[in-house]
Amino acid sequence: MIRPRWLRSAPGLAFGFLAALPPALAQPLIPAPQPQRLPPPSSALLRSLQGFQHDLELLDRSLLPGSAESEGASDAQGSGPAAAAVLEGLPAPAATALPTTPAAVRIQRRQRLSLAEALLVALRNDPDLAAAVLSVREQQDLVGSARGRWWPELGLNLAGGYRQERSYSSVWTDNVGFYPVGSPFLVKPQGWNVLQTNVGAAAARMELGWELISPGRTAAIAEAEDSLKASRQRYGDRLRQLQLDVSVAYYGLQLADQLQRIRQAVVASDTVVRDQVAALKQVGLVPRLDLLRAEASLQQSRYRLEQAEALRLSRQRQLSNLINVPFDVSLRASEAVRLQPPWPLELEPTILRGWSDNPQLKALQAARDALLRQADRRAAELLPSLRLVASAGYGEGVITQPLIQLEGCCGSAHIPQLLNQSADWAAGLQLHWRFFDGGVTAGAVAASRAAAARTDQTLARERNAIRQRLEAAFYDHRAALGQIVAARASYSASREAFRDVRARYQLGLADYSDVAVTVSTLTGAMEGVAESTTLANVSYAQLLRELLPVPPQPGLPVELPLVFGGS
Repeated sequence: MIRPRWLRSAPGLAFGFLAALPPALAQPLIPAPQPQRLPPPSSALLRSLQGFQHDLELLDRSLLPGSAESEGASDAQGSGPAAAAVLEGLPAPAATALPTTPAAVRIQRRQRLSLAEALLVALRNDPDLAAAVLSVREQQDLVGSARGRWWPELGLNLAGGYRQERSYSSVWTDNVGFYPVGSPFLVKPQGWNVLQTNVGAAAARMELGWELISPGRTAAIAEAEDSLKASRQRYGDRLRQLQLDVSVAYYGLQLADQLQRIRQAVVASDTVVRDQVAALKQVGLVPRLDLLRAEASLQQSRYRLEQAEALRLSRQRQLSNLINVPFDVSLRASEAVRLQPPWPLELEPTILRGWSDNPQLKALQAARDALLRQADRRAAELLPSLRLVASAGYGEGVITQPLIQLEGCCGSAHIPQLLNQSADWAAGLQLHWRFFDGGVTAGAVAASRAAAARTDQTLARERNAIRQRLEAAFYDHRAALGQIVAARASYSASREAFRDVRARYQLGLADYSDVAVTVSTLTGAMEGVAESTTLANVSYAQLLRELLPVPPQPGLPVELPLVFGGS
């Protein structure tokens, strides 16, 4: 819009009119406000800001990428002489050990470990992993037991003993008239005898049994083999879960360390601000309200620091108990927080690869197959079976009669000592066929098949659970990467604001309240960077847990990479 010429010249006219007025009338009616004079800078607060600047430089090495310290720490791998020394210094306590004195569980040593070293110790010390290995060995022995039914059974029976017998016989009715006079079988009236017999005998027998036709044998072997497959898959799943548990515990410990350092610096800064406000309040330069606000801010910072210190100690014990180190050792993180690379796959390929070759799903499939083979084995109990049996034996006995007294009775042949030997053998076939058992076998078969069907439903639930875990971790990871960008931008802006307010405070252009607000904003941004980085690493580990390649059975080399597709 074009103004009239007289309006454009109005300011000049006004200034001319004021210049023509008398001096008394030309003075303004309201005096101009004078700028408020700020308290002089505190040397103690300046020293605190200098120390806070030093703390910021140290925290930058762990909060922001690209520092040599962070890169060097993360490249350390759990191998070589250093790893062997770590393993030697952190043996697992005995499985049945239960300390009974306070000194036995008092922390005597604190040791720093990298994440790779913590995983290496966990592979050796984890009780659940050891139990999974023993479960595989148990199933291997059961498979060997089932396969042994193809071979014949051989048995040896040995027997030996000694007995003594003493007998007395008295004639109540003689047999005169039955035998002629002088016959050795003639028994006189009132006759009697006393005999003592000692018998020592030994025998040996070899027995053979061989299942020639056994319908349930093949099903029993298949059932044991499927159970072995399930135990091996559970071992692989435990490796995946161990990698996730140790990673999450280690990332949580790193975050707790960062929060403790940040909040400790905040408490130091708020303490100096409170002291300066108290000094200014004492000379009447600030009101009592400012002192109360500074005191409240300091106490809140101390409260958050106590939380951070408790969290750090708790996370140290969580990691120590998880990987099963000695009772008097507490572990600490030797690495600074370092962001893992972004997840390289899209969501759909991640889900498909999570389902493919998954130990959890394979273990359930093998358990279902084992139940079906169990049903076959039970059904085979109603089928005929043929068994070859054979036996052969040999025995010897010595019969001694050290006492023989005949008084008109029982004049049969009595031998003072007699050796007896015997041998025998037998062979044949045994046919067993159960025609009817009142539904016992049919009920057992139906129960096994129902259990297999139930396992299918468990498989479906676990399939959906795997997808849910992958989707939740994927979305959390993507959100965490966005949060990291925002948190780092906020942190960079807060750093610049801290530099400006520090310079303005030195020049007397800002007071302690400006410093306190800027420090609070900066520390909030620092905590945001640490928390978002930890969330990104945890979600990355959760994604990796479902896709981590693991060996198919114990005894093979185990590698638990921290990055997908690499070590």
